[in-house]
Amino acid sequence: MSIRRSSIVLASVGLVLAALAVLVRYVVVPIATKLPGDTDETVRYSGRATMLNSEALQSGDTAHAIDSNVPITVDRRLRVTSTHGDTAVMKDVLTVHAGSQDLLSTHTYAIDRKDMRGSTPPSGTSVEPSKGALSSAFPADGKRDDSCTFYDSTTRAVVPVQYTDSATREGRAVNVYKITAAGPVKDPSMLKTLPAALPKKLVGGLGASLPEATRAKFTPAAVAALPDPVPLAYTGKTTILAYVDQQTGIAIDQTIDQQVIANTVLEGSRTSLLPVSAFNFKITPASVNDLGDQAASAGLLLTLMTDIAPLVLLVIAAALILIAYLRRRRPQWATSAISDTDAATGKLVA
Repeated sequence: MSIRRSSIVLASVGLVLAALAVLVRYVVVPIATKLPGDTDETVRYSGRATMLNSEALQSGDTAHAIDSNVPITVDRRLRVTSTHGDTAVMKDVLTVHAGSQDLLSTHTYAIDRKDMRGSTPPSGTSVEPSKGALSSAFPADGKRDDSCTFYDSTTRAVVPVQYTDSATREGRAVNVYKITAAGPVKDPSMLKTLPAALPKKLVGGLGASLPEATRAKFTPAAVAALPDPVPLAYTGKTTILAYVDQQTGIAIDQTIDQQVIANTVLEGSRTSLLPVSAFNFKITPASVNDLGDQAASAGLLLTLMTDIAPLVLLVIAAALILIAYLRRRRPQWATSAISDTDAATGKLVA
């Protein structure tokens, strides 16, 4: 059987397009959804804070040792400083602006660029122990279950991520995740800013500032039995509510509630004295709008690469292969003409 050359060409092109569709869907898309090596973005928050007034405390002014309901703004900068194959080194810098104070908190992570979980750091790079857990970013196509974990920098503990619901933000479908961490403060940079002990006279003067349950234990006899200075230990509690775009993994909206509480041993039992800091803040409306736009743009690109482009390529490939199949045989008259030869020249007659 004689097959048309055009049919062979059409079938070959069709097979190439089919292979290209598979390549786009299963090779190009995973590469495109990796954490970019040039990531450098700032998200802004606003809220309120309760903070220890160190100057008042050191001067003995216990009545003003705690500043409550202080308006704050927060800048959070996420920046990839280097990439090493599928691993990125990311700096997560949180700057709290409270009145004239700027409180800076910097953390460095090694992150898998595909699933955003903590990874093994490159040789010679110091990072926090977040291996296997999320810390600064969420993966694309996030699961609607409790299978992920989260690294809490305050307690340096890995805790569960709880899927609570689905919702919408800026017209985008989001997964709502709740993260709760509680335990002793282990963040070295935070501990450096907190007093390891206080003079007994200052602690005794805190009575009126203490929660009612603690105040009841704070008897003159209990205070008299305390050592001087009074050693302090700190516990932290963080609650994060994140609204994460289902397609791209961008956290379009987020609320963070963080407390650090001073504790001591009173009459033989550990007793919480008072919160030395309490921050409650959420992403500003302007940043929510910007993040929603980012998610929409990235989502459109993902849809084009994941669904539309491969589908179009497969449809064209199938059409070309079908045409090649239908036109595979030469017409009988053409076959006969080609088999004839010119008696005089001995050449084939077209």
